This record gives sequence, C-alpha cells and structure tokens, in this order.
Amino acid sequence: MNEQDLKRAFQDVVVASSPPPAMDPGRALDAARKARSRRRSSITGAVVAVLVVGIGLGSAFALNPQGTKEYITGAGPSSSSSSRPSSGMPDTQWGEEWPVGQSDRTATNGPQADRGTQLLELAKASVPAGYDTPDLKYKDPTMYGGMLRAQAQISTNKGETPEVWQYTAYVPVRKGDKVGQLTVEVSTPNPKAPTDPCALVTRYQGGSGGCKIMDVDGKQVGTAASVQPGRPAGTVAAYRAANGWTVMVTQEEEYAYSGYPKLDAQPFFTPALAAVAADPKFLLDS
Repeated sequence: MNEQDLKRAFQDVVVASSPPPAMDPGRALDAARKARSRRRSSITGAVVAVLVVGIGLGSAFALNPQGTKEYITGAGPSSSSSSRPSSGMPDTQWGEEWPVGQSDRTATNGPQADRGTQLLELAKASVPAGYDTPDLKYKDPTMYGGMLRAQAQISTNKGETPEVWQYTAYVPVRKGDKVGQLTVEVSTPNPKAPTDPCALVTRYQGGSGGCKIMDVDGKQVGTAASVQPGRPAGTVAAYRAANGWTVMVTQEEEYAYSGYPKLDAQPFFTPALAAVAADPKFLLDS
C-alpha cells in the first residue's frame, strides 16, 4: 500500500463513522409548534362536539325525558310510549267500498269480529243462576245456523266520521226444556244516537211501553216492555256511557222461530236487567 492508498482508506473510515449533522434549532422549534397546534385543534373540535350533543340532549330531555333516556341507553321505544288509541275506537283499513276483508257490512274475521265474539262470551256469563246457555240448533226447518251467535257490523259508510260499529250477541237461555233469549247490542259512539236512555229504547226497539229510568250506581238506564212487531214479549234496558258507547239488553221468554217451548218467566227482574246493561264490561275495552 502506498501513501495514496493509505490516505483514501483513512478518509473512508472518517466518513463512515461521522455523526449525523446537528439539528437546526429553529426548524425543530417550528415543527414542534405546528404539531402542538394540530393537537389543540383536534381536542377543541372534540370538546365542541361533546358540548353540542350535550346541549341537544339536554333540550330533548326537557321536552321528552323518557325518549331521551331511551336514546342514551340505546333502548327502543317502550310499549307505554307507543301510540295506541285509548278510547277503544276502531282503526279500520278500507277497500273500495267495505273494510278490507269484508264483502258487506258484516265482519267475519279480524279485530271487529273478535269484539263480537268477546261480547258473546260476556253475555253468556251474565245469565242468572239456574239457566244455561247451550249452543242449540233451530228446530224450525226454515231456519239455519246456530242460535248462539255473535255479529259485528259497520253502520257508517266509507269516509264518514266517526266510524260506527255495532256488535250483537244472541244467547239462548234455557231452563229445563224451555228456552228464551237474551240479546246484547253494543255500539261505538254515534253522534246521531239520542243521549236520553228512554229515547234510545224507543229508537232501537221500534216503540216501547212505559219507559222508566232506573238509577244503577249513579248511571241512568232506560227500561221498558219491548213491543216490537213480530217479536215475543220481553223487556229492554238501554244505557249510554259517558264516553258515548251505548248498550242495549233485551230479554224474551221465547227464542223466536227456535221451535223450543218458551220459558215460564223472563230470566231477570227489571232492576237486575238494568244492572246488566250498565255493567262496564260491555263497553268492550273502551
């Protein structure tokens, strides 16, 4: 190795082992300031977002505490906050002429038909001791179907408000081999219906004899002898509730066209019949 080679080797060792150049203090300080500024902006944005959400939730809580609580906890609306009618009024979906699923005024399935069935069970349970309510068939060959039956029908037309539904239960009341009839008719609020109990009796029974108003625990019930043409003799009691629902109960010694012998007497005395009409169970969950 000559002098030139020795010099080059020494220079290579010095370059390879040299430390990195010193950092520029001004440049380093500027980079630090920029990084701190970015962090402050991120933190400030997050705080503002939290404050905005907090203010919004606070306002919402003041207007709807339960709903805000459900939002924060992630819970869906509770059944108590869901929208549902509290008056028991029907919410019917209509077709071109009749409610959906119907070919005429009578409901044969769905919630309105279910109300008719409910009324039938309530009417059966109201018959006094000593009588039963069998599911009898007509003996008269000109009649068909069962004597124990229910019906639900709409009396208003499409587009008319309020919508008025009528529910009727026909119950054969038997004692021994003799059969009479108990009929319970219930209507949703009808603005055209009279408010006077005796006027109700007259309107829906086609005439009555000697209507008398009876007080049943503060409720006014119209009672009268039923004198409908072509019908067996009976007694009717009519009641209009404060919410507008009406209840009419009719008892007859004979079940018309049934072919069975009639009862020796009507099942209820008139005050007891009035109490049946005023029973709140017949308002069908209104």
